[in-house]
Amino acid sequence: MRPSFDRWLAPAVVALAIGCGSDPGSGPLGGSLDVTGTVLDFETQMPVSGTASISAAGLLIPPTITVTGADFSISGVPENSAFQVLASVPPSHRATYSPTISVTTMSVTGIKSYAVSEAFLTKLATGFSVTPSAANGILLVHLTDMSGMPKAGITGSNIVLSNAGSASGPHFLDANLAPSTATSSSASGWAVFFEVAPGVVSLGQAANATVALDMPSAMIGAANVTIATITVGSGAPAPLPTNVSFAQQVAPIFQNRGCIACHSGSGIGKDLGNLTLDGSTNKVYMELTGPEDPARVQVAMPEKSLVLTMPSAESPPDAHPNITFTSPQDPDYLKILVWIREGAKQN
Repeated sequence: MRPSFDRWLAPAVVALAIGCGSDPGSGPLGGSLDVTGTVLDFETQMPVSGTASISAAGLLIPPTITVTGADFSISGVPENSAFQVLASVPPSHRATYSPTISVTTMSVTGIKSYAVSEAFLTKLATGFSVTPSAANGILLVHLTDMSGMPKAGITGSNIVLSNAGSASGPHFLDANLAPSTATSSSASGWAVFFEVAPGVVSLGQAANATVALDMPSAMIGAANVTIATITVGSGAPAPLPTNVSFAQQVAPIFQNRGCIACHSGSGIGKDLGNLTLDGSTNKVYMELTGPEDPARVQVAMPEKSLVLTMPSAESPPDAHPNITFTSPQDPDYLKILVWIREGAKQN
């Protein structure tokens, strides 16, 4: 009997907070955490046979990884980090990036990472009449509700990718994970994109979107598979905030999301990046907008502002040791973005 898919790949996010910068030679700042888990076959949800090969994507300082068969342990993960596990079990399974794993201040156990079998990929390619190339990647997305349960009835027009090149999809899988001709998600909630350009892919905003979607930005590798979770909101996308106040809405982000742990005059990071984000609102404003580094806030190109790009996933990765804003839909990311678009006022 085929196993139930109802609880497959519930979001691997444990919690999220802004991370800090670091000296790559000094080890993790803010504490060193452990993450343990098991590599499962995507289709059967059973531990893979043989010994998996594991690496971590999204952490500047390579952690220590121990693998015993399908089980793995990752040590030296800095607090307040988001990253992906890349699991490979050649020759039977393709190298596969896991859904994003996010941690705050506690070690995490029981993570489920996945490897997609070559046999399953052949079934998908044949069923959808595509010939995947070695130059691009494959993205499997799981549409779920806020509790992690599969979400049926989400039409393909709502799912738009950014930085994906000439990707083909979404192609929807049926309740048994078989290729289908449906134009919306089935009871399994699964869909696949082929020929996704290597790099970091994220969700874009669909024209006339009928549902709010959120997906952590995900690493795509040539000839690799990436698995990502798309969380479906209860209604249409919320409008962007307006009249964003620096003092009341932007400045508190750096305290609430943990930035000052490293970017402070007396914290563990000792003013890393020559950036101090604690102190008075006026001081923080001058740190971000002053002449010392005009790239931190760029009114002419808000999306290129370092205050947004450094703690976000990029390809190639920048010097920030971890990922803070897992997607452009992050509410705090959007507050800062709109504040900059509105002129980066000291309001």
